[in-house]
Amino acid sequence: MMFKKRGKELLLDLIVGLVWALYAAAYLRQALDSHSLLGLGLMVFYTLVAVFFLLRTPNQKKCAWWETGLAVAGVFLPIVLLRPVEPGQKLIGGIIQTLSLAGMILALISLGRSFGIAPADRGLVTTGLYRWIRHPLYAMETWFYIGFLIANPAWRNLVGLLLCLVIQVIRIRREERILSGYESYARTVRWRLLPMIW
Repeated sequence: MMFKKRGKELLLDLIVGLVWALYAAAYLRQALDSHSLLGLGLMVFYTLVAVFFLLRTPNQKKCAWWETGLAVAGVFLPIVLLRPVEPGQKLIGGIIQTLSLAGMILALISLGRSFGIAPADRGLVTTGLYRWIRHPLYAMETWFYIGFLIANPAWRNLVGLLLCLVIQVIRIRREERILSGYESYARTVRWRLLPMIW
C-alpha cells in the first residue's frame, strides 16, 4: 500500500496523485458548469487514476529514463495538441467518446494497483478486460481520441492522434519486454489493441 512506500517513491506518488486529483476536480467543475456527461465520466476516470496511482504496487522492474519521458509525453500530448473545432460530427464523436470512456474506466478498474504511467513490472494482470485484449486501456484511449477527431475534424487533431498512436505502440512494445510471464499470457490472449488486426 501507499503507506509502505518511503522517501522519493512516496513523495513522487503523492505529488503525481495530487496532480491527477486536481485534473479530476477540473473535470468535475466542467461537468457541473456544462451539464456534461463526458466531463463527469472524465472526472470519475481521473479520480480512479489518482487513487490507483497512490495505491499502486511497487515495481519489480522499471524502465529507462527515456521510456518514462515517452510515457509522460503519451499522456500529456493529447491535452496539448487536440483542440475543439466547429463543425464536426458531435453526436457520433460524442457517442464513441462516451462508450470508450466507459471502457477506459473498466480497463482501469481491471488494472487496479498495477496501474502506472511508465513501463514497469507491477504484476501481470490477466483478469477483467485483460482476458480479451492485452492492452484494453490503450485501446479505449485510442477510440476516445478517434471519437474526439470525429467530433473535431482538423489537421492538427489528426496529426496529434497519429503521434499519440505511434507513442502508444512504442509504449506497448516496451511494456511487453518488462512484464514477467508476458510470453505465456500473449499465447493465451492473442490481440494487443484491435481484435483480428493487431
